[in-house]
Amino acid sequence: MPDIQITDQLGTPVPSVKVDLSQPSSILKYLQTELLHLAVVPDFLALQNTPIGTAAGANAVSFDGRAQHQFQLGNTRPEIDVAPGAEATIRLNAVRGASLFEADPFHLAADVPQDTGYASVGFQGSLDLGVGGSDGDLTFGFDAASSVSLEYWKAFPLGAGEPTVGEAVSRALSSFVIPADLSDLALLGENDIAIVSGTGTLNVSGAVSVTASPNLLASAALPLAAGTIAVKAGATAGLSASFSLSGSYQVRARRKDSDTIELSFLKERGTTLQTSLSTSAGIKATIGNTDLVAALLGAISTDDATHDQELLADLSEQEVKTLAAAIKSGVNHSLEASLTSVLSAASDDEAAFQYEIQPARLTPQGSFAVHRALDGDLTLLTEMEEAMQSGGILAPGLKMLNSVLSEMRNRGAALKINLIGILNYLTVSELIRHSEVITDDATGDLTIKETVTGNDITALVKPLDRNEALRKAIFHSVLVTTSYRAGKAVALPELDCEQMHFAVNQNTNAQIVGDYLRWFVALNLLTDKDRTDILGKFTDGGASTCVLRSRFSDSDCASMFLDENGNPRTKEHYLEIGRQAMRALLDPEHQEIDRLRYKIVDDALWPTAYRIGANVNLAPLVGLSTNDVRVEYLIGDVMDVTDWAEGMADAGRLVADMRRFVGTADVAMLVQNNDFKRKRDALQTAMASMVKASKVRFDEPWGMLSLFWAAGSPATAYGKLSAPQVVLERGQPAAAALAAVSR
Repeated sequence: MPDIQITDQLGTPVPSVKVDLSQPSSILKYLQTELLHLAVVPDFLALQNTPIGTAAGANAVSFDGRAQHQFQLGNTRPEIDVAPGAEATIRLNAVRGASLFEADPFHLAADVPQDTGYASVGFQGSLDLGVGGSDGDLTFGFDAASSVSLEYWKAFPLGAGEPTVGEAVSRALSSFVIPADLSDLALLGENDIAIVSGTGTLNVSGAVSVTASPNLLASAALPLAAGTIAVKAGATAGLSASFSLSGSYQVRARRKDSDTIELSFLKERGTTLQTSLSTSAGIKATIGNTDLVAALLGAISTDDATHDQELLADLSEQEVKTLAAAIKSGVNHSLEASLTSVLSAASDDEAAFQYEIQPARLTPQGSFAVHRALDGDLTLLTEMEEAMQSGGILAPGLKMLNSVLSEMRNRGAALKINLIGILNYLTVSELIRHSEVITDDATGDLTIKETVTGNDITALVKPLDRNEALRKAIFHSVLVTTSYRAGKAVALPELDCEQMHFAVNQNTNAQIVGDYLRWFVALNLLTDKDRTDILGKFTDGGASTCVLRSRFSDSDCASMFLDENGNPRTKEHYLEIGRQAMRALLDPEHQEIDRLRYKIVDDALWPTAYRIGANVNLAPLVGLSTNDVRVEYLIGDVMDVTDWAEGMADAGRLVADMRRFVGTADVAMLVQNNDFKRKRDALQTAMASMVKASKVRFDEPWGMLSLFWAAGSPATAYGKLSAPQVVLERGQPAAAALAAVSR
C-alpha cells in the first residue's frame, strides 16, 4: 500500500497531516512507487494547528520542502521522476481581494469567491524516463528530459469551521489532482485548481483565410500593355494550417461550479510562445499542388476562369510544383507572422487558449478532443472553431473563452504578391508564362517577376546576392510604377502600390539593431527616445530580420512628382529629400565611415560636394587622400542623390504633361489614341533610362525612404524587427489593412 506523508526534516511524520488513502486521488492513481514523503521546514510545524485564514493573513504564505525519497508517476509506465531532494512547496492563501496567482510566473487572476482559503501542495519532477511530447499520459506536450512542476490548490470556505493548516494540507494531499484526463478533472472540488507547468510544444490546427494582396508593378524595360489589368485582392478559400507553439507554458484546470470546469493554457510571464510551421505541417489545400495554385489564381485574378485552367494545363508538372511550393512558403510565413504578432501582443493576464467544459454534456468526440488537449495536442479543439456557434460554443459541453488562433483570424493574414511586369502583360496568366517565382524568407513575399529582359534573380547562387537583386528589382519597379500612376498612364484597380525593404543578419549586434531602429525613426514609426530605450535592452548575438513597407495611393504617387498646383517638382526639391534621407540613415556617433559620409551631406559641405560631383575630389573635403578607398562611399552617396534627383525631376515634367493631356478622361478610352501612346512611351523610355543608369545601393533603405518622403510621408509605413530580446512591430500590417477585402 502506498505510504504518503508530510514529515519534518528528520523524517518524523507531522502529526497534524493525515493522508486519507480512501479518497480518490490522482496521486494514488498515477503513483508508481510505494513511498511519497515530503519533508517541510520548521516554520510549517509552528503553524500546523493555526486556522488557515489566520495563518495566511493578508498575504500568501509559502513553505519550502523537499522529497525525502525518489518516487515516480505514470499511468502504465513511469513518466515523471521526482528525485530525492527535489523541491517541494506548501502554500497558503486567503482570497480577500488579492489575486490568487499574482506572485507566480504563470499569472492569470482566478475568479474565485471572496473569503476562500487555499492550501496547495506542489513538487518538481522531470520527464527523463524516455517520454515527452504527447507520447505519455502525463507528458502534457512537454519536452523529454525537461522539468515538470505539479501543484494542486484545495479550496476551503473561511470563517466558522475553517480547517487548520495541518487539516487543509491533509485534505489537499489526500485529494491531489493531476489534470491528465477528464476522470482527473472530475475529482476537482468547487474552486479547486490543478496545475502542471513545463517547457514543450502545443499543437494547434484549423481553417484559415489568407488575403492574397497583389502589388501591381511594371517592368521598367518593357512597354506598357494597353487594356484593363485583370487583378484584384481576395481571400483564398479551402485552406487549413497546422502550427506548433513552443515555450514555457502551464496547463491549469479549475472547477467553477458543480457542472463546469475551466481549462486554460498559459504562457510564462514575460515570455512569448514561439510559432513554427514544420515542413510536414503548415498550410494544406484540399487536393495538392494544382489546387493550391488554383486557389491563389482564383483569389487575385479577374481573368476568365477558363483561361486560368488552360494556363495550369499548359504548365509542366515541375512548374506547377515550383509555383505551389512558393505559394505554400509565402502563406506559411504570413500565417506564422500573424500568429506570432498575436502572441507577442497578448498580456500576461491572458490565456493563450481557454475553455469551459461541462463533462456531463460532452459527446465522445468532445471528450476525446479534451483528452488530446491535456496531452498538449489542441488540434481537435481548434479545428472546431471553424464551425463555432455564437457565444463561443464549439460542441455540446464545450465553450471557447479565448484562442490565439481565433485572434489570428480576426487580425487577418496577408500574402503579399509582387507582380513585376503585370502592367506589361495585364493578366496573371500571361505574366506567369514569362516569369520566375521568387520566395523570400525574411518577408514571406511571393514575387512573380518577368524574365523576358533576362535578369533572372533565381539564377544567382548566393543568398545575399539574391536578396540584393530582389530589393533592387522591387525598388526600380515601384519607381516606374509610381510615375505611371501619377501620370495616369495606366488604368489600375483600387490597389495601392507598395514599396518594401528587408535585411537579414545571422550574427546581430547592437550596431545592427541600432541601424534597424534608425530606419523605424525615419519612417515615423518610432521616436528617438523610443529607439534609445529599446536599444538599451538588447544584447549581442543571434539572427535578426527587419522588414519595412510603405503603401502609395494614387494621390501619394502624384505627390512624388507634382506640387499642390500640379506643377512638376524641381531637382532642388529632390536633392534636399535625397540628402536628408541619407543623413537620417547614417550613424556618425558610432561608425567612422558614417562620420565621413555625414560630413559630405551635412549643411556646411553639401553645396561644395554637389558642385564637385561624384568623383575622387570629394576626398579632401573630409580630410582624405584621393587615393583612399573610403572615397568610394562618398562618391556613391553623391551619385545616389544627384542621379535620383535629376531622374525624378525629368520624370515629373513628363508626368505633368501626361496628366494635362488625360485630364478627366477615362484612360481606358485613350489607349488607342496616338498622342496618348507617344506620351506614355516617352515616359516609359525616360524611366527605363533612369533605372538603367541607377547605381543605388540597397544595403540601406535609402531609395525607399526617399520615395516615402517624396510622397509626403503617408501614414502607411510599417516595420517589423525580430531579434533576440527585441520583437518590434509598428504601423499597420498588410493583413489589417486588407481585412475588409477578405470579409
